[in-house]
Amino acid sequence: MAEQSCIIVGAGPAGLAAAIAVARGGRGVVVLEKNARPGRKLLLAGGGRANLTDPDLPSLDAAEAYGRSGRFLHQALASFSLAEFLKELGVGTEREEGGPRGESVFVRGGSRRLLDALLAGAERSGVEVVCGAAVRAAARLGGGGFEVRTSRRVWKCGRLIVAAGGMTYPSTGSCGDGYRLAGIFGHEVEAPRPALGALATEPCFPDIAGVSAADALITLRRGGRKLAARRGALLFTHRGVSGPPALDLSLEMARAAPPDDAADMRLVADLSPDLTRERIVDEFLAAAKSRPKRRLENADWCAALPARLTAELAGRAGIPAARRIGQISRREFIALAGNIKSLAMTVVAPPDVNDAMVTLGGVAAKGLDPYTMESRTVPGLRFAGELLAPAGPCGGYNLLMAFATGRAAGKSL
Repeated sequence: MAEQSCIIVGAGPAGLAAAIAVARGGRGVVVLEKNARPGRKLLLAGGGRANLTDPDLPSLDAAEAYGRSGRFLHQALASFSLAEFLKELGVGTEREEGGPRGESVFVRGGSRRLLDALLAGAERSGVEVVCGAAVRAAARLGGGGFEVRTSRRVWKCGRLIVAAGGMTYPSTGSCGDGYRLAGIFGHEVEAPRPALGALATEPCFPDIAGVSAADALITLRRGGRKLAARRGALLFTHRGVSGPPALDLSLEMARAAPPDDAADMRLVADLSPDLTRERIVDEFLAAAKSRPKRRLENADWCAALPARLTAELAGRAGIPAARRIGQISRREFIALAGNIKSLAMTVVAPPDVNDAMVTLGGVAAKGLDPYTMESRTVPGLRFAGELLAPAGPCGGYNLLMAFATGRAAGKSL
């Protein structure tokens, strides 16, 4: 049972970033991965395209996106350059207009390219990645260092970094193992809850599942209080809504409410934020005058919305979708415009843990050194990545946190 200088639990983005940093510092490092292959969850990032925060901007600029937790991440972000990290890996990027924040940045070649580059960087640095090695237990040794028991063997190491991920997408192996290990060492774990997931709402939209409003402004309210608002493409589903603004608001909901509590959470969607209600009514009336025999269900001209969505909203206003628009009254058009400008939905359940992208909650920041991610109570023990309590919105923020905290944990050795 040879002793390793450092063992890392988890071969995701945080674990691999940490491993590369440790190895480049001249220490031997072994990464233990429970799956047969590393990076299963990483391959899902950005729908397989691996979206990133803008590497041309300082990483610290992203701190506010993590809410109050951004204060803990301040040092790790301040000392990390995403542009330099990608350059070291030999990874290029590409940009697209029209993302949730005006422009989106993706890895050229997608998530597979990013994972391959991380694994290649680890191999070049001398990192050993052992797959099929689920960690069953870990303990601190009396003379210093740690003992780690896997499904295959027992390992000993001088330093231990736990980067086992959160609890969402458990089919990828991310099922909360790291929380159990943190608890073994006496660390507080803030209640984990799924975030960046589709929201189940009442009403839901089975008849138009898959239809999108290309530009919508969605507001999250609890009781009479506005919690947050996001703008972007809203996707209707058989259970409710999805798309970048809904996913981001699911994070805000998780920040505002205890786990499994969606009580009093409401969404109000403005499906045509650049047009006033009066302007929409005027467009309806003009179309009814110029094309009176056209049926409402074919009205893809309506406030730039898909015809199926217009028909759905009309039905909710009591207007049959098959009616000719020349037969619709001004009062009915006003009711339809009201649904377009203020579609109200009650959130009936938080995101599904099986489909949500990230986990909010985890190892509490107060127990860690923000410069090194080292435990304040167990010398030599560090945590990194999604296992930590903070979480960020769509747009690469969670990959950034994984890389920055992994690098901080590994480099500090």
